[in-house]
Amino acid sequence: MEMTLLALPLAATVCLSTQTPPTTAPIDQIVRQGNASLAAGRLAEAESAFNHALLLAPDNRDAQVQLGIVYLLTERFVQARLLFRAAAESRPDDAAMQLRIGAAYVQAAQLTEAEPWLTRAAAQSPDSIDAHVLLGQVFSGTGRPDRAIGELRQALRLNPNLAHAHYFLGIALTLTGHRPEGIEELQKAATLAPENVGFGFYLGVAYLENRQDSDAAAELQRIVKLAPDDVEARVNLAWALINVGRSSDAAEHLEAVVARRPAHAVAWFLLGEATRRVGDDRQAIARYERAVSIDPMMTDALFSLGTVYYRLNDIAHAEEWFNRLLAVDASHAGAQYHLGKIALQRGNVEAAVAHLEASVRVSPANKGARYQLARAYRMKGDEAAAARELAAFRELGGDNDEREQRIDRIGRRK
Repeated sequence: MEMTLLALPLAATVCLSTQTPPTTAPIDQIVRQGNASLAAGRLAEAESAFNHALLLAPDNRDAQVQLGIVYLLTERFVQARLLFRAAAESRPDDAAMQLRIGAAYVQAAQLTEAEPWLTRAAAQSPDSIDAHVLLGQVFSGTGRPDRAIGELRQALRLNPNLAHAHYFLGIALTLTGHRPEGIEELQKAATLAPENVGFGFYLGVAYLENRQDSDAAAELQRIVKLAPDDVEARVNLAWALINVGRSSDAAEHLEAVVARRPAHAVAWFLLGEATRRVGDDRQAIARYERAVSIDPMMTDALFSLGTVYYRLNDIAHAEEWFNRLLAVDASHAGAQYHLGKIALQRGNVEAAVAHLEASVRVSPANKGARYQLARAYRMKGDEAAAARELAAFRELGGDNDEREQRIDRIGRRK
């Protein structure tokens, strides 16, 4: 599920009448008729009503703004901009109008265009909760989470029970590296609006990213009950279930996903993970390969294929998949590490050193890579380099006795 901005409902679209107004109807009735059509999503009817109103009263600012909103929603951005400017010139201090235009731009995902309107609305009406929330959305969506946090906190000072403000604040805090605080805000959003699938979904994903797998599983199970057809909720729930050791339960959810979405590469990869964890390596291979056939750039699936074949002692296939992974990501530390071990097994010391050095450059805290690199240097006859890597291995808490004895035996064989 892609993370998208949740736009607030547009203002002034609340009239429920649906009949086309007669020519003799008062202007405000025609505008209300257009608002009702706009609220119901009947954009052609709304456009006709607002044009009718402007034909009778060319300077009617409400009709200008609402027709501009119709143009925005139908991607006629130039025409919308002209109408908004005309309306603003006549009422430059109308904060409600500025807010309505800004909200329309957010609704149309035109965040850069929304910003100046919302900024003026907030300046003219500092206690406008909607202006601060919408500015928070704009700043989050345009890569300025720090500014989003300020606007959203201001909205919550005005009303601490705004679920959507807590939600956007949680996302902004997470983006700035304040994950625990972000999770706290997402929890508040989900508590205030427990039926909102989006709030609960992102809370579950935040738990998953924070390695709170039990919390993630509980929250995402709740969301799947609310929205059983939500594919991404099921996929993320399966991921959490795998992490807490419930691979069979995860597989049930993933089978349901691939039955509906057979080209869902992540679901096939996770099916491979679930199958591998219950001990069926051959079936896991088939599912990893299905994931790679859909997404040849999926590094996790490529790496898993290499590691499963390596564990099965099928070195030729393991080497093939690790090399395919390096073709996608030349700096992948895991692939370099395993290829270094394979080269050592074959006695190709120079290749082993090259792969293991590459692995250590990317992942210097990998004890296994440090140990294997010490072995390779000892086999190469470079005692100083071997000693350096062995010291690094010790500093990382490696098993000094057993593995150092193995390296010593390599030295004696030379």
